Amino acid sequence: MLTPDQFRVNEAWIAVRVNDASLFVKDEPYDIYVLMDAASCYAFGHVLSRVTDEAPRDKDVEALFKNAWKAKNQWAEKLILTENSIAEDVFRKQAEKNGLSVKVVPLSDLEPIVGPIRESFASGFIGNTI
Repeated sequence: MLTPDQFRVNEAWIAVRVNDASLFVKDEPYDIYVLMDAASCYAFGHVLSRVTDEAPRDKDVEALFKNAWKAKNQWAEKLILTENSIAEDVFRKQAEKNGLSVKVVPLSDLEPIVGPIRESFASGFIGNTI
């Protein structure tokens, strides 16, 4: 189990899908991926990904990483991804391009860090808790 106090600010960023159920925009199903700092739980931003496309677009993830750079003026040391994520390849590509190592863990290991943002998303956008 990973907790925020196990990290220094900007040591590790986490890319995670925050919705369990698809979000529908103009009758199209979407997933939302957030990039956040593991220590502060600060979310740098998000990308939408049409479920039918399976993964976020490279240019959207690249823009998300640029937003994180603007917020911190440096890259994290590593990016943490969840197991079996269909977005793993696109996030891994951007991480490695910017010198971040990549670690893959079960979503359950990240619950203390990502649980609150996932719950907030569920209650704010979906109308129920995860």
